[in-house]
Amino acid sequence: MGPVLHDYTVFDLETTGKKIIQIGALKVRADQTVAKFSTYVNPLEKIQDQVTWLTGISNLQTNAAPKIDEVMPDFLDFIGSDTLVGHNILKFDCNILAHNGYPVANPKLDTLILAKQCHFLDPIPNVKLSTLKDYYGIKINSHIAISDCITNNIVYQNLRDGKLARATETIDFSPKPVDSRLDGQRFVITGQFPQATRYELVSLINSHGGRVTGSVSGLTDYLLKGQLDHVSGKCSMAEAKGTTIIDYQGLLDLLK
Repeated sequence: MGPVLHDYTVFDLETTGKKIIQIGALKVRADQTVAKFSTYVNPLEKIQDQVTWLTGISNLQTNAAPKIDEVMPDFLDFIGSDTLVGHNILKFDCNILAHNGYPVANPKLDTLILAKQCHFLDPIPNVKLSTLKDYYGIKINSHIAISDCITNNIVYQNLRDGKLARATETIDFSPKPVDSRLDGQRFVITGQFPQATRYELVSLINSHGGRVTGSVSGLTDYLLKGQLDHVSGKCSMAEAKGTTIIDYQGLLDLLK
């Protein structure tokens, strides 16, 4: 069944097939998440429609993202010498890292292999991560790297601890409306934010009654602007339409 780990790093990649477009990782100590790593990656090529349909990631997110050579030093520093936990990482994720010039020598634990060794107590059609997510009652978006890490962490701890029955309760990570401070306000997000992932920003805005759209229009109330390598077309459009441009602190100020 492999080693019993309580200190490790879970990681996941979203890719175009060969190029990395998103990296997520969770650092776990004594079974608790103590740090997160999440970033889009510019693959320096156009993302095909089928990839956007599967992951929700489009050129709008990756065009302003750092390149792989800029991302990997921080990622390698984040994982350190930890054992890496992931689903199908031996055949997919680690091979993708190597293909992009970054083989990792860390010990690895593949939960796909672990799941195949388990005797589940209830019928389960396969051991894909999405299937295990449903089996263990985890409600969270799939094909977002950091979300899949959250799923994979819960799955690993269940498999490790021999909890092989179908869950009877739901673990719900969906954003919960807390009030309506941003009720009816429309936001567009551009650039990178060291304080939060795009998924976290969208969840924060949605949970306060706001709505995030993909492009600036006459109905857009705020452009949430992060770090940019170049002038964003969204910024130019927002300025032309008189849309209010705010940064991360500006968003927090709206929520006060």
